[in-house]
Amino acid sequence: MVTREHFIWGLADGVTVLAIASAFWIGLAAWTAGLSVLLFAAVPILLLGGLLIWRGSLLRRQAVGISRSSFRNAPKGSQIRKIAALYSAVSTAQFLGIAFVAFICWTLRRPDLTWPLIALVVSLHFIPLGWVFNVRPYYVLGVLGIVIALISLLAFSGSGKTVAVGLGLGLAAGACAAYMIANAGALGDAALG
Repeated sequence: MVTREHFIWGLADGVTVLAIASAFWIGLAAWTAGLSVLLFAAVPILLLGGLLIWRGSLLRRQAVGISRSSFRNAPKGSQIRKIAALYSAVSTAQFLGIAFVAFICWTLRRPDLTWPLIALVVSLHFIPLGWVFNVRPYYVLGVLGIVIALISLLAFSGSGKTVAVGLGLGLAAGACAAYMIANAGALGDAALG
């Protein structure tokens, strides 16, 4: 059975992943905009990402008595094992989707479409993750990410597509992580209630 402590531990992991993703996407936008932009943006990106990761680690401390081994050693057939299997399936589908998109963009010689389409795949994967983990903000991030990816594809050209999707998805992922930190208790109550 998934306890509140299990949920908080998993939420803290989600915050860490979102913090890294936020830094990556914003960094990608800055790098695409030019070296001078990246140099200017590097410190704020690293500070924001570091702050979110630190806050996620503080959140994890609320999961008293939980460790990685408690997930690895969960009994066969338990809810924790089922969640882990579903997570693996969603992650594998995301990886295959990214590989497919990259291959198609390379084959068609359309590198300008690569990052927006990868962002679309990444955003799509948050919708089943919202269901797997019962974390409602993942649904919002998924839908928002899809909208951002589509806008970057349709409203921008050339490297502007990458800058738009990187900045948009990076800010959305960071905001989602911050929301999850600020509302961890309520999210746990909603998920387990």
